[in-house]
Amino acid sequence: MKIDDSYMDKIEQEAFTRTMDKREQGIKVVGVYCAFTPKELIVAAGGIPVGLCGSSSEVIPIAEQHLPRNLCPLVKSSYGLALSDTCPYFHYSDLLIADDTCEGKRKMYEILSEIKPVHLLALPHIADGEQAFKQWLNELYRLRALLEKELGNEITDDSLRDAIRQYNRVRTLTTSIFALNKGDIPLLTGREASIAVDPIGFLDDLPAFIERMEQVIEFAHARSGIEPRHRILLTGCPTTSKKVLDIIEESALVIAMENCGGLKTVNMVDEEGDPMEALARATLKIGCPCISPNHRRFELLSKIIKEYKIDGVVDLTWQACHPFNIESYSLGRFIRNELGIPFMQIETDYSENDKSWIKVRVEAFVEMI
Repeated sequence: MKIDDSYMDKIEQEAFTRTMDKREQGIKVVGVYCAFTPKELIVAAGGIPVGLCGSSSEVIPIAEQHLPRNLCPLVKSSYGLALSDTCPYFHYSDLLIADDTCEGKRKMYEILSEIKPVHLLALPHIADGEQAFKQWLNELYRLRALLEKELGNEITDDSLRDAIRQYNRVRTLTTSIFALNKGDIPLLTGREASIAVDPIGFLDDLPAFIERMEQVIEFAHARSGIEPRHRILLTGCPTTSKKVLDIIEESALVIAMENCGGLKTVNMVDEEGDPMEALARATLKIGCPCISPNHRRFELLSKIIKEYKIDGVVDLTWQACHPFNIESYSLGRFIRNELGIPFMQIETDYSENDKSWIKVRVEAFVEMI
C-alpha cells in the first residue's frame, strides 16, 4: 500500500467519476467551506458533500482582480477557483454552504453568490452558554430546511442518526490514525497521516473511506515504523498547502496535527439523544480562533502535547489571516511559559518564494530543541 500524492491523484479521479455518475442520476452535490458545517445533514438529505477550500496558488492572481492582495491566500484561492471555473467540484456543485468564520470569507461569499447560490451560516463567535447554543441550533435548523427544499428529500431523525454514526466512525478512525504516532517509534509520517485522513477520494462513499482508513491502520502496524526524530505538533491554519508540512519533515517528524482536518474537528456526536442538538453541541466545541475566548484550542493542544510527547510546536498562519495571527501571540506564550515547550510561528502564503527562508528557520528551531 502506498500513501502518497500519486495514490491520492488516482482515487480522487475515481471519486470524481463516481460523483458525476451519481449527479447524472439526480443526486445533488453540495459544496462546503468549513468544518463547522455538519456534513451529516447533507448526507441525510441524500446529497454529496464536497470540500471547496482553495489550495492552488495559480488562481490567486485571478482572484486579485476582485479581491485585495493583502487577503488570506485560502480565501483568494477559493474565490479564484470559482472565478476561473477550474475546480470541477465547484463547477458541479448545486449549492454552497459557507460559515461566518472571518470577515474576509464573509465578504468574499457575497460576491461568490453571484456565481453560485450560497447559504451563509451565522456562527456565534462567543460559543459558551445556552444562548450561543440556541443561536447555532437555530442556524442548523435553517440549514436543514434549506437542504430538504433544495435536495428534495426529507431529513428524518433516523437518517440523520445513521449519518452521525458513519461520521463518528470516521472521527474515531481519524483519532486512531494519529494515535499511531503516540509511541516512541512513530508508524506514519505527518504527510502520510494527512493523506490518510483526507476524505477527498471518497466524498461520495463514506463506507469506502472507512474501509480505506482501516486498511491504513493495518498497513502502519505491519511495517517497521519510522525512524524517530524530533516530534513536532503542527497547529494553526488549515494545511491546504503542504509546503510547511513538507519542509518540517525534512528535519523532524510531524507527529500530530491540530489543524482543520486534523484532531481539532474530531468531536464525537451523541448518537442517542436529539440529533440536531447533538450536532450543534459537537460543532460548537471546535477550537477555532474565530471563537472568543478560544479556550478549547488551548485545552486540546495541552492534551496532545502530553499524550504525543511533543518536542516542539509549529504554528502555521497564512498571511493576512488575522484570527490565527493574533491568537498566535497568546498561544505561543501559553505553550512556552506554561507548558515549557519550544514554539515557533511561521507566517506564509501559498507561493514557493519563501521556502528557503522557512527551511532555515525550521532547521534552526529543530536544532534548538
